[in-house]
Amino acid sequence: MIYVRRRIGVGDALTYFFVSASALIIILICSILYGTRTENPSLPPLVKEVLPAGRCLCEFSTTFTCDTCLDCAASQTLIPNANATFDEDESWVFTHRRDANNYGLDEDQCQAAFPGLYEDIERARRFRTRRNKVTEQELSSFDLTKGMVRAMLYDGELYVLQTFLVDNVNRQKAVAALASIHRSVVATHHREAVPNIEFVLTVEDLPAQPKKPIWALARRSQDHDLWLMPDFGFWSWEMPQIGTFSEVATEAIEREDIEPWDQKQEKLVWRGKINFAPKLRRALLDASRGKTWSDVGQVQWKNPDFKEQFLGPVDQCNYKFIAHAEGRSYSGALKYRQLCRSVIVSHKLQWIQHYHYLFRSNGTNQNFVEVERDFSDLDEAMAELLTLPEKAKRIADNSVAVFRERYLTAAAEACYWRALFKAWNEVSFEPILYNGVEVGEKHKRTQKRGVRYETFILYEQERQMEYPKSA
Repeated sequence: MIYVRRRIGVGDALTYFFVSASALIIILICSILYGTRTENPSLPPLVKEVLPAGRCLCEFSTTFTCDTCLDCAASQTLIPNANATFDEDESWVFTHRRDANNYGLDEDQCQAAFPGLYEDIERARRFRTRRNKVTEQELSSFDLTKGMVRAMLYDGELYVLQTFLVDNVNRQKAVAALASIHRSVVATHHREAVPNIEFVLTVEDLPAQPKKPIWALARRSQDHDLWLMPDFGFWSWEMPQIGTFSEVATEAIEREDIEPWDQKQEKLVWRGKINFAPKLRRALLDASRGKTWSDVGQVQWKNPDFKEQFLGPVDQCNYKFIAHAEGRSYSGALKYRQLCRSVIVSHKLQWIQHYHYLFRSNGTNQNFVEVERDFSDLDEAMAELLTLPEKAKRIADNSVAVFRERYLTAAAEACYWRALFKAWNEVSFEPILYNGVEVGEKHKRTQKRGVRYETFILYEQERQMEYPKSA
């Protein structure tokens, strides 16, 4: 009998333990789900503690160093102007008003106009040079996952070989990226110089296969195999008050002609979805809540007052200070914010985009203000900016000179694409346009691979999603 009582006692204890543990796990899961999905700007301290930092770990950030020197852009190399007449200046330098939308700058002009723009291309090329060349077998060794496109440039033409796109947003991003590639090719004066290359790109914020040689929108410092390409938004984006990137740039300039720096609001503005990066973005909301300098708020799409909450990219130019916070990985909103003559206040970034090497957080060339990833020093940073208006104006002017008027122009984007093509060609295989196809015992014929871009964009959406399977 004693043995039986002890047995029951142990069983009761185990039952109690499992029930308690299950209850705690359920509470933990519910807290995480609530903290991740709720749009309530305030959270209980316990929920904040259990929220996973995930990709927004405050311990990780990236320091950007431009080996080829940002200062060179201010005193760019003069190069001969082959098109100059006898009466014209025989040298050429990049001028924003004249050259910003020139997609056809030649290689010498691209190198002279945008020193420092090609840092990540060189990093990727050097990394791959130390290994074997990218082979056709390597590209074929992994399946395409969500948001991936396999494509080829051959004899100056763009071919789509394979796609795996899961929804219309995915499709729009992929088509925009392909359109940008096509534009950079057809704009060049010497299309025969465009190398024959085959590649895989992804338009997902988070590269699903970071250990593969894939062209991606962003990477972390440890993602050595990824090659950075310009964001699809440089083509266009179907969002309220956005459209083509060059339109937004023009509208920002026009807005600031009417409302110059002295008439901007002396506040820090931010709008965004907090559940894209709950721990990081809630830290921004918490650090700015109740501050006289704050106009920081979240966008709640389902709120009937959405139109009052929403601020388009040009509307944010009405503020002297614009906050930035990463999302699921990088945030595509940053480039729009940098179109304003405003001070960008950003936490230390973890994700790298192709032009991030041009960031400067101190010195005479400072073009943004950097705070900790948890925004713990945001109040201190804002106090300094408000008490030193000359410094704030200089940072905003530097931002315009570096980004809006140079490195975020259409000309810079096209130059970057062509530099990417060239570097990839140096470490990759030579693609073929035709596959041999056996027919019977005696006859052979050849079959062209993929479909030209011009034809692909005419396909119905369903056919574009998973080409050629959908065909």
